[in-house]
Amino acid sequence: MASFIKLSVLKKTDQRAVYVLDTNVLLHDPSSLFRFEENIVLIPLFVLDEIDSKKKDPLIGYNAREISYKLEQFIQRSDNPAKGMPIPNGKNGLLFFSSGYISKNFPIELSISYKDNAILSQIMGLKEAFPRRKFIFVTKDRNLRIKSGALGINHEDYLHDKISEEYLASFFQPIKEITLEEEEINQIFTSKTSVSWDIPYRKKWHLLENEGVALFDPNPQFFGLGIRKGNHLKYFDYHSTKILDAPPKVLDDTKYKHNFEQAVCMQQAMDDSIKIQIIIGKAGTGKTHIAMAAALEKVFKERKYDSIKLIKPVITKSRLGEDIGFLPGSVKRKLIPKMRPFVEKLRRFTNDSDSEEGYKKLLDSGVIEMLNLADIRGADLANSFVIFDEAQNANPFQMRTLGTRLGEETKLIVLGDPTQIDSVYLDKYSNALINLYENALENPKPFTAQICLIQMVRSHTSEWFENTIPTR
Repeated sequence: MASFIKLSVLKKTDQRAVYVLDTNVLLHDPSSLFRFEENIVLIPLFVLDEIDSKKKDPLIGYNAREISYKLEQFIQRSDNPAKGMPIPNGKNGLLFFSSGYISKNFPIELSISYKDNAILSQIMGLKEAFPRRKFIFVTKDRNLRIKSGALGINHEDYLHDKISEEYLASFFQPIKEITLEEEEINQIFTSKTSVSWDIPYRKKWHLLENEGVALFDPNPQFFGLGIRKGNHLKYFDYHSTKILDAPPKVLDDTKYKHNFEQAVCMQQAMDDSIKIQIIIGKAGTGKTHIAMAAALEKVFKERKYDSIKLIKPVITKSRLGEDIGFLPGSVKRKLIPKMRPFVEKLRRFTNDSDSEEGYKKLLDSGVIEMLNLADIRGADLANSFVIFDEAQNANPFQMRTLGTRLGEETKLIVLGDPTQIDSVYLDKYSNALINLYENALENPKPFTAQICLIQMVRSHTSEWFENTIPTR
């Protein structure tokens, strides 16, 4: 059994496990190399070949180039890469490239001309050559994990940046309800001006900055909403909360009397002190409607911002998350079909259902601009109201790239549904939307806000599909 790289270190009797990394792990997180403590990390040469083929991919090309850069740095810092490259993670881990060790016992039903099968065959060969070692194949590919199990190969998903199913479900909860005493309620309304209606914040309420709550009197009767602002709980009236004259929507009044979540979402969207708002909600809960309405009111009525920037990851048939194709036509012309929800909202807001002239004038004016995610690095987002839709189809690096280009006079609304992932490189636990939402919860700032919309408001038929048709 010949091998280009002998891996003699695996003959030693230490207890370190050997983690074999699949291509998708490295492309998902170029820093995954540093996550395996004191253990040994193997990267099959097949993987290097696949990484090279992805370096021009619009969605993951940056990650492919980043992992290549890191690996080159490892080689340059090592006296003899064939004997292992120290991983600078403070745990004395070792990195090796693996070659050869193709098992002669690999099932004939699986062709090793297919690179995924070749990796599995190599792991089987390594197990045969070094039976005392524990080999663990790390891959985000579910089918490869199934194959690994069938072949007796230890395997696991890459879990470093994942959250649990229970934690994800905890996001989809109604806003909190607080019962106030009569004296507290009277204290709210002592001022003649509604902008001063508030009471001191109580730690026992456990609210984040800019988190909204429903307020009840001792009877208990609902009488308004509150939102935490520093050391105060600011009151606002549910029935006066509107954007472009549209109030919160309740579709099924047999189940709900109010839509508290939409009201809080509207309040956050119209609050200029909130620079980053994250809206999570399933399809039909009103995310895009509220974001677009707030943007139009802020730009065209209040003149608070100079322009509206619409951004959306474009998932094409080629599965490239930023690719808009090479056929003739402007970026705007190519993006309009992908931005159909935005266009429909523009038509409605401009009372232009029978003609396309109204919204076309807005798009042609440059005040409303649709941006390709790949072009964000060169985009001017100053003094803009930025809407990033379907952020669940972007990766955290793309979210960071967008966020680092925001100016002091820019407002960003990020929205999406973590249960609807279209990108093959992401899942509902580790996409940009959930990553940002989780970080905002852990690192709250006066300029950040988050809300989860619960009620389906699009139509009764949409609600029926949502509640009746299983997702798996």
